[in-house]
Amino acid sequence: MAWRKRIRIALSTTVLLAAAFVGFCAFSYWNDKRIDEMRGINEAGYVKIGGIDQWVQIRGRDRNNPVLLWLNGGPGFSTIGDTYSVLDWEKRYTIVMWDQRGEGKTFDRSGPSIKDTMTIAQFTGDGVELAAYLRDHLHKDKIILFGHSWGSMLGVHMVHERPDLFSVYVGTGQLVSEQADAVAGYPLLVARARSLGNKQAVQQLLAAGPPPYPHDIRSWIPLLLWAQALDPSSPDNPAPSPGRLWLNLRGFLRPHGLASMITPAVQFSMISLWPDIVKDDLPSLGLKFDLPVVFIQGAEDITTSTGLAKDYFDQIEAPSKHFITLGGVGHLALFRDCARFLRALEENVRPLAVAG
Repeated sequence: MAWRKRIRIALSTTVLLAAAFVGFCAFSYWNDKRIDEMRGINEAGYVKIGGIDQWVQIRGRDRNNPVLLWLNGGPGFSTIGDTYSVLDWEKRYTIVMWDQRGEGKTFDRSGPSIKDTMTIAQFTGDGVELAAYLRDHLHKDKIILFGHSWGSMLGVHMVHERPDLFSVYVGTGQLVSEQADAVAGYPLLVARARSLGNKQAVQQLLAAGPPPYPHDIRSWIPLLLWAQALDPSSPDNPAPSPGRLWLNLRGFLRPHGLASMITPAVQFSMISLWPDIVKDDLPSLGLKFDLPVVFIQGAEDITTSTGLAKDYFDQIEAPSKHFITLGGVGHLALFRDCARFLRALEENVRPLAVAG
């Protein structure tokens, strides 16, 4: 019948239009990531660091820009999959993302054979070796060191070890001491869960009880997972671009939830490195920094208490220091509000990097 034919044509047209739109979004995604390598840089591959092959990605639109070495959170959580979120950063910085030992493509190559080397001292040595390699490879005198969460603990160790390699240290989600941050954050997290009416979170957090916790990572799981799950989103989410829609579609087709993020690499890294992390205390390394220091904290950060970070910052002696608080966002401020975070970098970090 004629009406059935019209329905078939309408359905076919809809499918074709949807496929064309998805194709356009995919093209936009890859086009957005494209870099003119005559002027910029787009490299990714294994570099021998600390005696093993470690994966390093280097991206930037202008080789003359300052180099920013990004130390991701975790341990075990590679940030390379978030490259699209910081494409605007690549216009002003050459961004180096590094799969540390025990994560991402580095773990793919080494597997758990490196378990005995999973110590903060070894990671510090790896990071210093990578920074020295980048200075030579990219022909820079000094580079920016940018640490988020666990990366902020590693970053402080690195700048105490070799301040001469870096123009400025930038901490966000800045750790002070895992135990002290947990003690400060636990009552705030319970209060946040109650204010949101999340009965499951309240129940699990009360069952875990307040810190301090033992070194076994299993005791920490409720606090760590719910702090991430209840971290506030950006107060201003702009309409997504076609490329962002493609990224969201790919993410939608993957397993969801925090449990899906706990890959074998994350499990290995957290179990192996956590005892070292829990006993670490950054103020004990010394409060004198031989380079400029910038902290950029989400005001609502509970995972790494913004109040505790400010107390630590106030004690630091440095050639210059700046503490910036971003309202409405928390521990994941650099992902939840990339544009505002970039403005903070431009105003407070880039001048120091250029001068250094």
